[in-house]
Amino acid sequence: MDLIFKSLINHVSKESGIDLKQYRENYLKRRIKLRMKILGMQSLNEYFRFLRSNGKEEINKLINTITINVTEFMRDKTPFEFFMRHVLPDIANKKKKVRSNIVRFWSAGCSCGEEPYSIAICALETLGKGWIISIYATDIDDACLEMAKEGFYRQSQLRNLNRYLINKYFEKEDDGYRVKNFLKRLVRFKWHDLTTDEPVSKYLDAVFCRNVMIYFSESQKIKVVNDFYNALVDGGYLIIGKSETLPAGFKDKFECISLREKVYKKITGFH
Repeated sequence: MDLIFKSLINHVSKESGIDLKQYRENYLKRRIKLRMKILGMQSLNEYFRFLRSNGKEEINKLINTITINVTEFMRDKTPFEFFMRHVLPDIANKKKKVRSNIVRFWSAGCSCGEEPYSIAICALETLGKGWIISIYATDIDDACLEMAKEGFYRQSQLRNLNRYLINKYFEKEDDGYRVKNFLKRLVRFKWHDLTTDEPVSKYLDAVFCRNVMIYFSESQKIKVVNDFYNALVDGGYLIIGKSETLPAGFKDKFECISLREKVYKKITGFH
């Protein structure tokens, strides 16, 4: 099985342009088995034949199964509350000192858009008028990026938002809610593979990468966190998932601001 598994992974990596070899092997095997179960297949050999004969379509479906997306607005409310209470005021104070009104964020592994739109809502609610807010939102799942651009969500996905915020930032439609255009304009969605691509931008004030690195190997994590370090301004913030940790070797690059919320600050002047 291992030879077929390796051949399958090599094939999908080559055809999709996404390097799957750095994902943990057990995780990949579980996700492939899930895809086989959906198709009613028992043997990996049979699935590999099916994958090759169905080309791009099945490869995309497998990629989407591997990069699973389960999310909602303000998922785990407390990191967003911490972002509003502590992170954004600190960023705003630093900007005022240099007479800047531009704030820039990156939602890395943005899934279907709930996180970047949540960041935008937090920024608008905390900073008020007169700020230029720019948010990069990236993922490797094309279907999710399309949903994110649409900005349409079921009521259950908005359960962490109060009625005031829903009315302010969403239009009610028959079977759900759509993000209002003024909010959409703050977010730029883009396909991006964290494990192989360069950072989307430099001079970012905060990077959110929550519940993404749990799927990565140690070498992948090091590459990704190093990219975040280089993409952030001095004193910029990195916010990761509650079950995640920074790889060894980053203690002198990031100061832990909140262990509970997994908020880290880039240490100024480290080279």
